[in-house]
Amino acid sequence: MTAPQAAQRTKKDLSDLLSSLIERHVADDQNFPVLRRLSDETWEVSFGGAEHVFIAMRDIDYQDLYRELCEKRSYSVKLIDGGLLQLQYKFDKNGTLLKHRLAFYPSPSLRSFQDDPDAYMREEPFIDIVRRRIVPFLLRFDYDDEAARDVVHPTCHLTLGDVEGCRIPVSAPLSPRWFIDFILRNFYQTEKHDFVRDLPAHSVTFPESITKSERALIHMVVPYGACTS
Repeated sequence: MTAPQAAQRTKKDLSDLLSSLIERHVADDQNFPVLRRLSDETWEVSFGGAEHVFIAMRDIDYQDLYRELCEKRSYSVKLIDGGLLQLQYKFDKNGTLLKHRLAFYPSPSLRSFQDDPDAYMREEPFIDIVRRRIVPFLLRFDYDDEAARDVVHPTCHLTLGDVEGCRIPVSAPLSPRWFIDFILRNFYQTEKHDFVRDLPAHSVTFPESITKSERALIHMVVPYGACTS
């Protein structure tokens, strides 16, 4: 059985994006995506070390969580300032998106890239770029049609930190390009260092999933169609 086209295209989009991050010197380490057949009905685009993402469900300090994820290399890419990105997608045999989990874990010990970009780009010793001025926390976009409950548990939502019940409605699932664009644009982009311009465009996008009730609340909108920088 051949993997559905949407899964194949999502894998290629993610591979192209990781290659671009390497070329731009914003990636420090990476696990290129793999396409796995989970059953006769489902396929997954994920990464080596994804079996350890369950660590995030344990009741442990953020620093310990981050350290374990690093030790097990449980990430799609480790960025220049230690930030970890995890991208996982699950499709049915017809290519319909069933779930995605797109997570960003900032480093709890290194200063963010935006705080001192020149130090990172000069590849100075890490001792010169420690002591962050902000408290890092998990940022995650989830999509799960089966678990959805109108307003209470939006089909696609943004979770900030580990606050139970924090589910900010999002209008549609995010392609790999939109997620990486969001992270780079908001946490790494500076006047001098442009990591967003000319990122590879996505070849797969997803339809809206937000409900009328959720749209009446404060929510995030995912543009549909081609990406522009």
